[in-house]
Amino acid sequence: MSRCIFCKKNSDNSKSIEHIIPESLGNVEHVLPKGIVCDSCNNYFSIKIERTLLDKLYFKNLRHRNFIKTKKGRLVPDKALLMHPKGGWVEMWIDENGFIFNHEDHEKIELIANGECKSLIIPTFPDPEKEDKIVSRFLAKAALESLVYKYVHAKDWIEEIIEKKELDPIRDYARYGKGDFWEYNQRRIYDEEDRFFDPVHHPEPYEILHELDFIHIDGKILYFILVIMGIEYSINLGGSEIEYYQKWLVENNGDSPIRRFSEYMIKRDK
Repeated sequence: MSRCIFCKKNSDNSKSIEHIIPESLGNVEHVLPKGIVCDSCNNYFSIKIERTLLDKLYFKNLRHRNFIKTKKGRLVPDKALLMHPKGGWVEMWIDENGFIFNHEDHEKIELIANGECKSLIIPTFPDPEKEDKIVSRFLAKAALESLVYKYVHAKDWIEEIIEKKELDPIRDYARYGKGDFWEYNQRRIYDEEDRFFDPVHHPEPYEILHELDFIHIDGKILYFILVIMGIEYSINLGGSEIEYYQKWLVENNGDSPIRRFSEYMIKRDK
């Protein structure tokens, strides 16, 4: 019998795979097979956590400006301000070829087409708000799922994770919102525009959409580390505290534990 890692109920008949990071953030790699997360929990996370997360100003703006499409293959719209007395806010999409405007804004579009409006402002939200409960619950969900992902082919290990009472607080916080706010650490470790190369594993320049890993501190405190487009999030699986990770950063010159030794950032001309 298979059991859901969150509600612990029978998940033998579940039909949904689970994306640890939303597909709408470009994740097609870190996916759990059917039965690891039951359909009920999968649906809850999709609607109540991930959809709310993706609708936040930063994440919506992030997907818009980086051409990250929805899982249905659609571009994400955002707002732009036409700098003209007859202008105002318009709905707009961006792709590799330029700007796409909503046809319902035809009067404002004519201002651009006729050369009356020659500039517009596209707001940018460079960082997400800190101490956000939806972000915190998403990280709690992703942390437990990533732990299972490491042992996805070892059923006994998954069962042990399900039974481990020390993980029940973060499990219940992610799934049901139980308990006080679960602290996490957030910081930017590289820019969205940065590119990397790895002479050992990947010599051609590449972009990093997301990366994840774990770090044991003092051999007993387990932190989950997730980087999305240059912003590093860290959360403790065993309790709502982040001080030990922050202390670890100070002792290690602020280096992220997720960076590979053979990976280099491509320097950009200023």
